[in-house]
Amino acid sequence: MGADAPGAADAGLADRLWRIGLQVAYRAQLLWWRVRRPRIFGAYVAVWHGGRVLAIRNSYRRRLSFPAGRLEQGEAPLDAALRELREEVGIDARPEALCYVDEFVDVGVAEDHAHVFELHCDERPAFRVDRREVVWADFLTPADLLDRGAVSVVRSYLARSR
Repeated sequence: MGADAPGAADAGLADRLWRIGLQVAYRAQLLWWRVRRPRIFGAYVAVWHGGRVLAIRNSYRRRLSFPAGRLEQGEAPLDAALRELREEVGIDARPEALCYVDEFVDVGVAEDHAHVFELHCDERPAFRVDRREVVWADFLTPADLLDRGAVSVVRSYLARSR
C-alpha cells in the first residue's frame, strides 16, 4: 500500500474545515437576507461543449449551479463572470469569448439580479475544483442537470434557452 503524499491528511482536514466555515457563513447570510431582503447582483457563466453545460456543486448548497458569484463593489458583470469562472473552476477566458444572455431576476430571501453569460467551447475545457467552495463539476446535458436539481437562475436560463 502506498502512503499519502506529505500533508495530504492535513489538506483533507483543512478542506473539511473550510467547507464547514462556508456552510455556516452561507446559512448566516440567508438568515440576514430574510431580515434585510437586500437587492443583490451576480454573474453566472454557462460553459457549453458538445451540447452539454458545465454544472458545479458548491459545498454549501444542495442544488447544482453554474460558476457564479456576486459582483464586487463597482465591478462590471462581465468582469465578475470572468473572475468567477477563473476562481471556481480554473477556466481563463477572454472577455470577447463570453456572450451576454440576459439578466434573470429571482425574488426569494433576496432580490437576486443574475447576469448570465455563455461561453461556447469547441474543445472541452480543462477545469478544476478546489474541494472547498466547489466540490464537484462536470458537463451535463440540460435535462440531466435539471433532473439532478438546479438553482432557480439555472432553471430559468435553461427554460429560456430551449
